Amino acid sequence: MMNKFTNFEGDNLDNFLGHEMIEIKENYVKSKIKVKDHHKQPMGLVHGGLYSTLAETICSYGANFLDNGTFVGVNNNTDFLSSVQDGEIYCIAEPLKIGRSFQLWECKMYNQENLCAVSKVRLSKIK
Repeated sequence: MMNKFTNFEGDNLDNFLGHEMIEIKENYVKSKIKVKDHHKQPMGLVHGGLYSTLAETICSYGANFLDNGTFVGVNNNTDFLSSVQDGEIYCIAEPLKIGRSFQLWECKMYNQENLCAVSKVRLSKIK
């Protein structure tokens, strides 16, 4: 099903970073990013802010794909589990709770088979 949330169109942060949507459907979103030097902090590791950005994006897309209103992120808690220096990061987000006024999603991020970060993103309905 084509929907306005099937890819990152226009001049936005996700396109600037190289974030690519792979799949979006009800209760599931998958994306990826190829690690580049501009994604890293001075010690050569992927910057923690990138993980938070990826999670916020796909959890928001997942929440809004359901078409139950407009949801925006109000909290993002990301745990960094293992460092990444190169390769690709795959992100998979699924809802933990879908309510009328808020949703809670979890995003797991992998570098190869290694779980490198986990985020929980709470989204609130604004209209």
